[in-house]
Amino acid sequence: MEKIFTDPNIMLVVHVQNQLQAEDIVGELRNVYAGGASGSLAFTEVWPELWIDEKHIERAESLLKKLNSEPEFVWVCAGCTEENASSFDYCWHCGELAPSAT
Repeated sequence: MEKIFTDPNIMLVVHVQNQLQAEDIVGELRNVYAGGASGSLAFTEVWPELWIDEKHIERAESLLKKLNSEPEFVWVCAGCTEENASSFDYCWHCGELAPSAT
């Protein structure tokens, strides 16, 4: 097993795990509950980590590189002209439904 990804945000680590799992690369989460030891360890030592089998490293790194290079789609709200990330189904400012969510 080899560490492929780490971040202080557990949701981001799980998101990466899900992206890799969609490509049939199974990952193991570690340090999920290690935050309690942060006073006696370096803060980066208690971040959640994603580990995968060594035979998948090259493919996983390629997928992560692709994920990081893809620009995020932004949609403009028809109600208030606010820009919203593609992950929003509703405008964060006024609550208008995204065009793609109809």
